[in-house]
Amino acid sequence: MSTTNIKESWRNNPLFKDGKVELVPTDWVWKYWGSDVSPKTNLADGTEVDLDGLWKNICEIGLLDPLVIRVGLKNKKFRLEAGNHRIQVLHRNHIEIIPVTVQIQDECGPHVSNVMTDATHNFDYNDDLIPSNAIGYIKPSEAFKSLKRK
Repeated sequence: MSTTNIKESWRNNPLFKDGKVELVPTDWVWKYWGSDVSPKTNLADGTEVDLDGLWKNICEIGLLDPLVIRVGLKNKKFRLEAGNHRIQVLHRNHIEIIPVTVQIQDECGPHVSNVMTDATHNFDYNDDLIPSNAIGYIKPSEAFKSLKRK
C-alpha cells in the first residue's frame, strides 16, 4: 500500500507548498524512529497513545502533517523529531512511502527549547548526511545522500 490509499491532506501543509516536503520510503524512516517512544507512551495530558485509533484517524482524514527529521549542526545529531507514533502505525500497516521534511537547526535532541517530543533517542551524524550550514526546512533528499534523486 502506498500513500495513494491514504488521503494526502499533508499537501495542504505550508511546508509542502514551499517545496520542503517529499515522499520517502517508509522503511528508510523506520531505521530512525525513536525506539524509546512506545505505543504505551503517555501523552502530556496523561492519556495513553492508541495506535489503533491513530491508524483509524489516518484512514479517515489522512496525514495532516509530514514527519519531521531534525538535524543539529553543532552537536552533530539527528532524529525523528515528529512522527514517532505515526511511523509505527504506517510501518505496521505496510504503507510504502510517507511525506517527510527535514529541519536543520543548531542543536538536536530532547534538551532544545523547541523540542517536539520528549524522547531521548538521537543518532550521530553518518556518511549519509550531506553537509549543510543552512538553518531551516529542506527536502529529505537535500539532507541525505541515500534519498538523492538520480
